[in-house]
Amino acid sequence: MPNKDSLYYISEPTCISFSGGRTSAYMLHKCLEAHDGKLPDYAIVTFANTGKEMPETLNFVKDVQDKWGVDIVWLERFAREATEEEKIGRTKYVYETKVVTYETASRKGEPFEALIKARRYAPNPVARFCTSDLKIRAIKEYLIDVCGFETPYTSLIGIRGDEQRRAAKLNGTIESGQERYLPLWLDGVTAKDVGDFWKNNDFDLELPNNNGVTDWGNCDLCFLKGTSKRQSIIREQPQLADWWIKQEAKLTTQVGKAAYFRKDAPSYAAMKALAVDQSNIFDDLEVDTTIPCFCGE
Repeated sequence: MPNKDSLYYISEPTCISFSGGRTSAYMLHKCLEAHDGKLPDYAIVTFANTGKEMPETLNFVKDVQDKWGVDIVWLERFAREATEEEKIGRTKYVYETKVVTYETASRKGEPFEALIKARRYAPNPVARFCTSDLKIRAIKEYLIDVCGFETPYTSLIGIRGDEQRRAAKLNGTIESGQERYLPLWLDGVTAKDVGDFWKNNDFDLELPNNNGVTDWGNCDLCFLKGTSKRQSIIREQPQLADWWIKQEAKLTTQVGKAAYFRKDAPSYAAMKALAVDQSNIFDDLEVDTTIPCFCGE
């Protein structure tokens, strides 16, 4: 029987934001548990793919979908610059949100690259439009246009009880048409709780678990990750830097001046060039702080 007293019980049209990480997957598990293994039809689980997620993340989303028998809506949002006729209506960019599958999901950064091309500049820590345009708005458009949700709708976000600073700013607030609800925080769930769950589960996300944090999660070399974390990832898989190097180079040519994701950190080309150097030369830099992205890990 469903547990109506559970913090994870859903009684109205709700979006469960699944980032593809362990924490939000654990939140989804608790929601399933509260509903005796089957979510109500008005609870929609979404995964927004930028095309730069690690292959292991896509595999994990599919495993959750298949092994737990839950419908997950895979979304991608593509942008292009508006035509001259479209610009008359003061529209600079035109977007299209698509439903994809594990098999058809972008794996070469196509949605992200299209967005950068349309915008003509790279997202950065001050203007994080990749998160809003490729994830938050993709989900919002699907829920309103396809599912008939009215705003503000409830959105369950996977932020834990040991992320007090983030949680206090988000829980119960309304932004971009969603009223954000953080059941893990309210339940006091910690990184250790999440880690223990996956250690005892019959499948897991096949990415390193760094004290409850998946450094390789979300976009592989996201500019919001600390410099030493990105440098460490590049040492392990130098080819991951190539896409980011390409975007910075293309933008530089497009706008006629140097264009980077971060002006306060080394370029991706510089980090790749140093990838074979085993010394952690960026460890003490102020820019090493990782900035959270989207809906938790």
